[in-house]
Amino acid sequence: MTETITLTHHIAGRERAGAVGFEQRNPAAPDDLLIRGPQADTALAAEAVTSARGAVATLEAAGIEARADALARIGRTLVANVDRLALLIARETGKTLGDSRGETMRAARIFDFFAGETLRNVGERYDSTRPGATVEVDYAPVGVVAAITPWNFPIAIPAWKIAPALAFGNAVVWKPSEISSATAAALMEIIADSGLPDGAVNMLLGAGPAGKAMLDADDIDAISFTGSQATGDLIRAGAAARSRRVQLEMGGVNGLIVMGDADLDNAVECTVNGAFFAAGQRCTATSRIIVEHSIADRFIDAVRARVSALKVGDPRDPAVHIGPLAAPRQKELIARQVAGLENNGMKPLFGGAAQPLDHCFYAPTLFDHVPVDSQLTHEEIFGPVAGVYRVGGFEEALQALNGNRFGLSAGICTRSLLYTEQFKRRARAGMLMVNLPTAGVDYHAPFGGTAASSYGPREQGRAARTFYTAIRTVYQKPL
Repeated sequence: MTETITLTHHIAGRERAGAVGFEQRNPAAPDDLLIRGPQADTALAAEAVTSARGAVATLEAAGIEARADALARIGRTLVANVDRLALLIARETGKTLGDSRGETMRAARIFDFFAGETLRNVGERYDSTRPGATVEVDYAPVGVVAAITPWNFPIAIPAWKIAPALAFGNAVVWKPSEISSATAAALMEIIADSGLPDGAVNMLLGAGPAGKAMLDADDIDAISFTGSQATGDLIRAGAAARSRRVQLEMGGVNGLIVMGDADLDNAVECTVNGAFFAAGQRCTATSRIIVEHSIADRFIDAVRARVSALKVGDPRDPAVHIGPLAAPRQKELIARQVAGLENNGMKPLFGGAAQPLDHCFYAPTLFDHVPVDSQLTHEEIFGPVAGVYRVGGFEEALQALNGNRFGLSAGICTRSLLYTEQFKRRARAGMLMVNLPTAGVDYHAPFGGTAASSYGPREQGRAARTFYTAIRTVYQKPL
């Protein structure tokens, strides 16, 4: 029997129902779960922004300790409900239970971290060059922050936008992806019960037009977006036209260099984890595996053996390593992209377009001898698809790594200190991994890329203050 969940918007501390505007089913078992949600319009978006604007003053009046306590309470509640939330994430988006639990715990730790940052938003004071005067520098809230979050990390990415926004005194209008809105609603319920004032966080549901309605509303001060480059470019142009600060994370086509001196077992684990775990649906996933010729055949044989031992199936099964893609449209898109590669003469070592998997499942797919001008080199394929690029040495490997327009995450597997130091200096990416998968980051450290991957200040960690606050300089001379 199918369970049906009907969602509502959340504005000014109240649930707001609406006509069904979108549906999402369990991508592994469509008859298990049906989620229905409303579509926000221009009027509702304007109401949500007005609610947030009023909450900024209320947050300030309540003081920093009240905000810190509320964020810590959200973190504790997430921990207490980790199993319930993990099961919902698995059923809604296809993430394995292990990944879903880990993500929920990460969200909890993000809220806990920013509970502390709320109390550490310190400034500076020093003497002015003018005798008898002083200079004070502090960090004020930006105001109303619009947050747009994707489905691939349905609770962690909202946490790393909402938590710092609140920590530094801002109010939020949030639109999650329609693919992960039930998880978003569960987080919203926890936020609403945390003791924050009504309107501190408002949630608008719906597909792309709901996000546009939110961004078209007056009185938005800043926009934080994670999603596709095409949408990010539109948001950046609109923000510039209205003088709004903007923060964009737009994915990557990430490369992992495997040198001939690498620990082969570790390199294989880094590759398989980065390319195929989470069904490849991570913006930091490994798409390009750049391998030195001397070990390429042995390396590929080891990767093939490792992947053959992985179980693809229902993410609620603890024995499953790889779940489905998040929605039918994702499978259709990736199938077209892979078919395009094959039509251009590339043959998969395993996986590929001709696979019999049902529903939203897609088998891990690996291509060999990928040319540097391939579509796989320059276009993000948001699924378990990667290619091997064979190179003659470190310089050729680095050239291949830096040879695309993205720059989110890059890695190298090597025992050489020389290669490591050269990689750290010369790799063009915002996050560099040495003997680690390209996917996987800590909650207390900055997150972000270069070039087409990112725009604006970094997310997460102490670096988050840069985006969510405005510097004020005060000159004062007592009379």
